[in-house]
Amino acid sequence: MGQLFGLITFPILTRVLTKEQYGIMGLVSTTMLVGVAIAKGGLSDGVVRFYKEYSKIPEKIPVFCSTVLVRGFMLSAGTAIIYLLLFPIINRYLKINDKDIFCFMIMAIYLFIRPLNIIIIYFLRVNDKTVLINALGLGEKMTSVGLSLFLLVYVFHELYGFFVGVILAEFIGSIILFRWFFKRYKMVPKKSSKELNLKLLKFGTPLLLSELSFLFMSNADKYIIVALCGETVLGLYSVGYTLASYVGNILMFSLSYAITPIYVEIYEKDGKEKTEDFLKKSLYYLMIAIIPMCAGYFAVSKELFITLASEKYSAAATFSPLILVGSFLLAITSILNAGLYLQKKTMIIFLIMLTAMVLNISLNLILLPRIGVMGAAVAALITCLSVAILTAFASFRYINLKIEIGHVLYYLMLSLLMYYVVNQIDTSKMWMNLGLKIITGIVIVGIGIMCKEKQVLKKAKETFRLKNPGSEKREF
Repeated sequence: MGQLFGLITFPILTRVLTKEQYGIMGLVSTTMLVGVAIAKGGLSDGVVRFYKEYSKIPEKIPVFCSTVLVRGFMLSAGTAIIYLLLFPIINRYLKINDKDIFCFMIMAIYLFIRPLNIIIIYFLRVNDKTVLINALGLGEKMTSVGLSLFLLVYVFHELYGFFVGVILAEFIGSIILFRWFFKRYKMVPKKSSKELNLKLLKFGTPLLLSELSFLFMSNADKYIIVALCGETVLGLYSVGYTLASYVGNILMFSLSYAITPIYVEIYEKDGKEKTEDFLKKSLYYLMIAIIPMCAGYFAVSKELFITLASEKYSAAATFSPLILVGSFLLAITSILNAGLYLQKKTMIIFLIMLTAMVLNISLNLILLPRIGVMGAAVAALITCLSVAILTAFASFRYINLKIEIGHVLYYLMLSLLMYYVVNQIDTSKMWMNLGLKIITGIVIVGIGIMCKEKQVLKKAKETFRLKNPGSEKREF
C-alpha cells in the first residue's frame, strides 16, 4: 500500500517541485533511512529474537520492555544529537544550498521518533497484531501524504513544509503506538538489564552493519552526485531512481517479505531437497516476470516519464531502466542467499554487502565525472550484478539452485520480440502510446507464457470454465 501511495504522489511532486527540490527531498529521505538504521541499533530484530524467551516468565517482561525501551530512547536521542552536530560538517563536502539545509535539520525530530515507533511496531508483531500493524501503517501513510502535500502547497510554499507533514504524521503514529504499549506493559527504567543489553548488542550489531552496508551500497551514489554534479542533476537521477524503485517493488516487495520465512519452514520440516525444489521453482517463476518487465520498461520508459513526471524529466528514461535491472538483480538475492541464511553465515552476507558498497562508491567516483548521471546507473547495475554473482557463488555450496539456461533464453527471446513490436507503436499522443504499448506487451508476453507453461495454460482454462459454466459441454 505504501508503494501505491508513493506512485500516486509521484506525478504531483514532480510537477510541484523543481529538479533541485526533488533531489533534496530524495537525499533527505535517504539520509533518514541511514539515520534510522543506526538509531535502531538492531533492537527491532532483538525484540523478535528474545521476546518469547522473556515472556515465558511474567517477572521478566518488565525487565525486557524496560531494557529495550531505555536503550532505544538513548540510541534515538544520541543519534539525533550527533546528526545535528555532524551534518553541517558533512555539508562542506555535499555543498547543499543554505535554503535547503533547514529540511535536513528539522528531520532530526523524525530521527528521534521513528526508531522508537519501529520498536513498538515489532512488539505488535510478536503479539501477532497483524491487522493493527497494517491499519496503522495505512493510516500513517495516508496522514503523512495528506499533511505533507497540504503544508507544502498551501501553508509553507517551501520544501521544508513537506517534511513538517512527515514529522507530524510520525508523531501522531507515536501517540497511538505508545498508548497501546503502556496499556499492555510496564516500563521501569531501574529494571533495565545490563545482561540483556549485552545480548541485544551482540545480536544486533552484525545485523546493523549488514543493513548499513546495504543502504550505503544502494544510496551512496546520491551523495556523490550532489557533491560532484549539483542538486539539479541529483533531482533528475532521483526521479529516474524513484520510478524504477516503484515499478520494481510492485513485484519484489511482497516476495522479499514472505520468501524467507517460507523456505526456513520448509527446510526445518522437509529438509534440504524440498527446500531446493521450492527455491528453484520460485526463482524460475520470478524470472518469467522479471525478464519481460525489464524489456517492457525499456520500451515504455520515455512515455512513462513524460506522462507521469512531465517533459522536464524525459532524460531520466535513458538511465532508469538500468536501475530497474539492477534492483531486480539485488532483490533476487533473497532467494540466492538462502544457503547462507539457513547456515547462519551472516558474516559472509555482510562481507558481500561491504564489498559491494566499496565497489559502488569507487565506480561512481570513476564514472560520474566522465559520463555524468548515466555513470551512476551503470555503477548501480554493475554493483548489483556483482552482489548476485558473489551471493550465488557463496550460497550454492549449501543450497544448490540449478538455473535452466534454455528457459531463460526463451523468455529473453520473447521479451526481445515484445520490445521490437511495442517500439513500432507511434501515435500522436504520448499517453496513448503508453497505453497501447503496455497492452500490446502484456498480450505478447501472455501468449508466450501460455505456449511455454502448460500448467499456467491449464490453470487459465480451469478458471475460465469455473467463471463460465455454460461454456462446458453438457451431458444429457
